[in-house]
Amino acid sequence: MKIFSLGVDQLTNNEIKLAGFTVIAQHVLPEPEHAGEHLLMVTSEQVPVQDLNELRRRYPDSQILYIYLHKGVRGYQAVHMKCESLGIFFMPPRSTSAAIVDKLRYMLEDEHKESSNLVGFFGSGPGIGCTSVAKLFARRIAASGLRVILLGLDLYDPGYDRRAAVSLDKLRPRITGKMLHDEDFDGWIKQDGYTYLPGNFDILGAQDYQEEEIEYLLDRAGGSADVVIADFGSVPESAAWYVGMQRSALRMMVTHPRHEYRLQPLMELAGHMDLQPQDFQWIINRSNVEELTSPKNLALRFGSELLLELPYYPSFPESLPLGKKELQMVDSKVHALLVSLGLALEVRKKGIFQ
Repeated sequence: MKIFSLGVDQLTNNEIKLAGFTVIAQHVLPEPEHAGEHLLMVTSEQVPVQDLNELRRRYPDSQILYIYLHKGVRGYQAVHMKCESLGIFFMPPRSTSAAIVDKLRYMLEDEHKESSNLVGFFGSGPGIGCTSVAKLFARRIAASGLRVILLGLDLYDPGYDRRAAVSLDKLRPRITGKMLHDEDFDGWIKQDGYTYLPGNFDILGAQDYQEEEIEYLLDRAGGSADVVIADFGSVPESAAWYVGMQRSALRMMVTHPRHEYRLQPLMELAGHMDLQPQDFQWIINRSNVEELTSPKNLALRFGSELLLELPYYPSFPESLPLGKKELQMVDSKVHALLVSLGLALEVRKKGIFQ
């Protein structure tokens, strides 16, 4: 099947070709008889939203992928709904080339999917403990003997109390120029058995980051470690947050029952990226703080999996002082995580596999 591409940048077209698809770049919409039962991929800059009805009428036999380019976390839900009603597939703003390739594979029923060793941590709000929990998992995975890289990709909070000699913003010129080398990772901070890159200290430049920069960093880190843990923070209006949602093999949502009102819009936003509640593992931080809604009931209400509950430690934001029982629970979840990534074997215990 051919893909007629209108308004899509050349780099993305090249990535689609490298994935094995036949792409025909267009300067204008193709004739309907030429498009036939092939796939038509158009952007909102070439076909305005108000012209979607006419587009569907003109190409009744073609599959259509509509790439909406107007950035922002608000305002495109109605566009997505309109596409659904017309039988048009939808890609939200900030969609990366990898996400578009995955969407095309889904549309064309191609089951091939590249493996990923990226575990993304997302918070339901600032101060929820996303960075601390990401460091906990990085530490326990490293303790199993694997090479772990932890990336601070919360562009609005570096996740590090001290001014570091190396950080995301200091490394950014090399990321932008795609000049990262294997030896560069050796200069990052060594912490609790893993390699750590603190996040962005340049808060004023937080919105200047581009999705391609984050993708490049994730690809380079993924090739230099067994597991990449990334702290993507809790602010959706961030290039790193969007890329993390699209690229992570496992998505950990660090939250608390008090954040129920925050979780609703976050889950709706994830839905526009073809992510369902079951695509998230929830970690309830500060679970011993009294709330009307229990962690289990909260997860059940949204349809997500409750992975872990961590108690509240007011004096230990950096390194959670877990007891022996809690560490055993964390390690059992870490082992399950590594099994799912193909980095550990299932173990038989009392007649069942775990």
